[in-house]
Amino acid sequence: MRRTKEEAAETRSEILQSAKALFLDKGYENVSLEEIAAAAGVTRGAVHWHFKNKQGLMFAIRDEAQQPFQDLADRMSKELPLDPLDLIADTIAAIFDDVQGDPRNRSMLKVMMHLDMAFCDGATSRASSFRHDMQEHFERIFTSMNKRTKLPAPWTPDTAASALTAVIGGLITEWTLDRGNFQLVPCGQMFIKMVLKTWFPFPHTEELAATPV
Repeated sequence: MRRTKEEAAETRSEILQSAKALFLDKGYENVSLEEIAAAAGVTRGAVHWHFKNKQGLMFAIRDEAQQPFQDLADRMSKELPLDPLDLIADTIAAIFDDVQGDPRNRSMLKVMMHLDMAFCDGATSRASSFRHDMQEHFERIFTSMNKRTKLPAPWTPDTAASALTAVIGGLITEWTLDRGNFQLVPCGQMFIKMVLKTWFPFPHTEELAATPV
């Protein structure tokens, strides 16, 4: 009997969450596909079918991190909310909080960085496509915001998206490798808010103007 798309998606999600839990608990290198399959209640063949190998699982876990930005871009493309700046800052802040909240994430991120280095072979690489997708989500968001409040010259939705993607990646990399005396929470969160308000300072000004004297 053929599985429905919904059942296949559910199986994929169960495998992915089981792998993530095992990677966090035991470390990426210490987990086998057999263990992942057993934890998810599926066969090893099912793991291969959905993700091919452990590297595919790790890339999929990493790709989950950009889902909130895709959802936000979809939402803003339909109707721009009154507080888009706060929504972007809060979404990034929540991710920083989640990453820093569990010390085990540092090891996971180091593995992801290693895979990026190993498989970065141009535009077709998973490493490149992840950064490209993130930048694309931000560009859609900034394009929607730019219709209401123009970005200050020389910034465009494209250049702002590229810069923000680089800033987020840089902050997470520096924190993961423990290169600087700062934390994602609150330092990284505050820095992101500062950058966003540099690009879009006007909503706050309009709110002050609308406040009765």
